[in-house]
Amino acid sequence: MTDPAVAGTELDTVRFPVERGKLAELARAFHDDDPAWFDPAAARAAGFPGIPAPPTATVLADHWRSDGALTSALALGLDVARLLHGEASWEYLVPVRAGDELAGTARVVGVTTRDGRRGGTMTLITIETAFTNQDGAVAVIRRDTLIETAPPA
Repeated sequence: MTDPAVAGTELDTVRFPVERGKLAELARAFHDDDPAWFDPAAARAAGFPGIPAPPTATVLADHWRSDGALTSALALGLDVARLLHGEASWEYLVPVRAGDELAGTARVVGVTTRDGRRGGTMTLITIETAFTNQDGAVAVIRRDTLIETAPPA
Protein backbone atom coordinates (compact mmCIF):
# COMPACT_ATOMS: atom_id res chain seq x y z
CA MET A 1 0.00 0.00 0.00
CA THR A 2 1.27 3.47 -0.90
CA ASP A 3 2.03 5.66 2.10
CA PRO A 4 -0.25 8.75 2.22
CA ALA A 5 2.87 10.75 3.12
CA VAL A 6 3.90 10.68 -0.56
CA ALA A 7 1.26 13.36 -1.26
CA GLY A 8 3.12 16.37 -2.62
CA THR A 9 5.92 14.26 -4.09
CA GLU A 10 7.05 15.34 -7.55
CA LEU A 11 7.30 12.28 -9.79
CA ASP A 12 8.73 13.49 -13.09
CA THR A 13 8.81 16.20 -15.71
CA VAL A 14 8.33 15.55 -19.39
CA ARG A 15 8.70 17.95 -22.32
CA PHE A 16 7.15 17.29 -25.71
CA PRO A 17 6.12 19.07 -28.91
CA VAL A 18 2.46 19.32 -29.86
CA GLU A 19 2.84 18.00 -33.39
CA ARG A 20 0.32 18.63 -36.16
CA GLY A 21 0.47 15.01 -37.34
CA LYS A 22 -0.24 13.62 -33.88
CA LEU A 23 -3.22 15.96 -33.48
CA ALA A 24 -4.58 14.68 -36.79
CA GLU A 25 -4.17 11.10 -35.54
CA LEU A 26 -6.08 11.91 -32.35
CA ALA A 27 -8.87 13.53 -34.37
CA ARG A 28 -9.08 10.42 -36.57
CA ALA A 29 -9.21 8.23 -33.46
CA PHE A 30 -12.27 10.25 -32.39
CA HIS A 31 -13.77 9.79 -35.89
CA ASP A 32 -13.78 13.57 -36.34
CA ASP A 33 -13.02 14.56 -39.91
CA ASP A 34 -13.50 18.32 -39.44
CA PRO A 35 -10.81 19.96 -41.60
CA ALA A 36 -9.97 22.35 -38.73
CA TRP A 37 -8.02 19.46 -37.14
CA PHE A 38 -5.88 18.99 -40.25
CA ASP A 39 -5.65 22.21 -42.26
CA PRO A 40 -4.41 25.56 -40.88
CA ALA A 41 -6.61 27.52 -43.35
CA ALA A 42 -9.69 25.55 -42.26
CA ALA A 43 -8.76 26.12 -38.61
CA ARG A 44 -8.55 29.90 -39.20
CA ALA A 45 -11.86 29.85 -41.09
CA ALA A 46 -13.41 28.11 -38.06
CA GLY A 47 -12.14 30.90 -35.81
CA PHE A 48 -9.01 29.21 -34.44
CA PRO A 49 -5.64 31.00 -34.71
CA GLY A 50 -4.00 27.64 -35.44
CA ILE A 51 -4.76 23.92 -35.46
CA PRO A 52 -6.32 23.26 -32.04
CA ALA A 53 -5.40 20.34 -29.82
CA PRO A 54 -8.23 17.97 -28.91
CA PRO A 55 -9.04 17.80 -25.18
CA THR A 56 -7.00 14.64 -24.54
CA ALA A 57 -3.82 15.84 -26.32
CA THR A 58 -1.73 15.64 -23.15
CA VAL A 59 -1.84 11.83 -23.31
CA LEU A 60 0.86 12.26 -25.95
CA ALA A 61 3.25 13.08 -23.09
CA ASP A 62 3.26 9.41 -22.10
CA HIS A 63 5.06 8.57 -25.34
CA TRP A 64 7.91 10.85 -24.23
CA ARG A 65 8.30 9.32 -20.74
CA SER A 66 10.92 6.64 -20.13
CA ASP A 67 8.36 4.03 -19.01
CA GLY A 68 5.39 5.42 -20.93
CA ALA A 69 2.07 5.53 -19.11
CA LEU A 70 3.53 3.42 -16.29
CA THR A 71 6.19 5.99 -15.30
CA SER A 72 4.30 7.35 -12.27
CA ALA A 73 3.19 3.91 -11.08
CA LEU A 74 6.73 2.54 -11.25
CA ALA A 75 8.14 5.63 -9.49
CA LEU A 76 5.70 4.95 -6.64
CA GLY A 77 6.56 1.24 -6.52
CA LEU A 78 3.03 0.12 -7.39
CA ASP A 79 2.40 -3.47 -8.43
CA VAL A 80 1.42 -3.00 -12.08
CA ALA A 81 -0.23 -6.45 -12.12
CA ARG A 82 -2.81 -5.03 -9.68
CA LEU A 83 -3.06 -1.56 -11.23
CA LEU A 84 -6.14 0.05 -12.76
CA HIS A 85 -6.57 3.50 -14.25
CA GLY A 86 -9.63 4.80 -12.46
CA GLU A 87 -10.23 8.25 -13.86
CA ALA A 88 -8.79 11.11 -15.88
CA SER A 89 -9.86 14.73 -16.15
CA TRP A 90 -8.48 17.80 -17.88
CA GLU A 91 -8.72 21.48 -17.04
CA TYR A 92 -7.69 23.77 -19.91
CA LEU A 93 -6.52 27.22 -18.82
CA VAL A 94 -5.20 28.46 -22.18
CA PRO A 95 -5.63 26.99 -25.67
CA VAL A 96 -3.14 24.40 -26.89
CA ARG A 97 -2.32 24.32 -30.58
CA ALA A 98 -0.08 22.54 -33.04
CA GLY A 99 3.42 23.97 -32.76
CA ASP A 100 3.26 24.49 -28.99
CA GLU A 101 5.73 22.79 -26.68
CA LEU A 102 4.47 21.58 -23.33
CA ALA A 103 6.38 20.62 -20.20
CA GLY A 104 4.38 18.55 -17.72
CA THR A 105 5.33 18.07 -14.08
CA ALA A 106 3.52 15.22 -12.30
CA ARG A 107 2.86 15.32 -8.54
CA VAL A 108 1.00 13.06 -6.15
CA VAL A 109 -1.85 15.15 -4.75
CA GLY A 110 -3.70 12.49 -2.77
CA VAL A 111 -3.60 8.93 -1.46
CA THR A 112 -6.69 7.29 0.01
CA THR A 113 -7.82 3.74 0.71
CA ARG A 114 -11.17 2.02 0.63
CA ASP A 115 -12.55 -1.46 0.91
CA GLY A 116 -12.78 -3.34 -2.37
CA ARG A 117 -15.98 -5.10 -3.42
CA ARG A 118 -14.18 -8.44 -3.56
CA GLY A 119 -12.45 -7.93 -0.24
CA GLY A 120 -9.22 -6.31 0.73
CA THR A 121 -8.19 -2.69 0.62
CA MET A 122 -7.71 -0.69 -2.57
CA THR A 123 -5.33 2.28 -2.69
CA LEU A 124 -6.34 5.27 -4.81
CA ILE A 125 -3.53 7.61 -5.84
CA THR A 126 -4.38 10.93 -7.48
CA ILE A 127 -1.67 12.38 -9.71
CA GLU A 128 -1.90 15.91 -11.05
CA THR A 129 0.22 16.98 -14.00
CA ALA A 130 0.52 20.69 -14.75
CA PHE A 131 1.46 21.34 -18.37
CA THR A 132 3.23 24.65 -19.00
CA ASN A 133 3.52 25.98 -22.55
CA GLN A 134 6.51 27.60 -24.26
CA ASP A 135 5.40 31.02 -22.93
CA GLY A 136 5.58 29.82 -19.31
CA ALA A 137 1.79 29.74 -18.84
CA VAL A 138 0.08 26.75 -17.25
CA ALA A 139 -2.03 25.56 -20.17
CA VAL A 140 -3.55 22.31 -18.91
CA ILE A 141 -3.93 20.48 -15.62
CA ARG A 142 -4.53 16.75 -15.97
CA ARG A 143 -5.64 14.62 -13.04
CA ASP A 144 -5.33 10.84 -13.08
CA THR A 145 -6.50 8.40 -10.44
CA LEU A 146 -4.56 5.14 -10.21
CA ILE A 147 -6.04 2.25 -8.28
CA GLU A 148 -3.89 -0.49 -6.80
CA THR A 149 -6.19 -3.38 -5.94
CA ALA A 150 -5.74 -5.58 -2.91
CA PRO A 151 -3.25 -8.43 -3.22
CA PRO A 152 -4.78 -11.89 -3.70
CA ALA A 153 -5.77 -13.57 -0.45
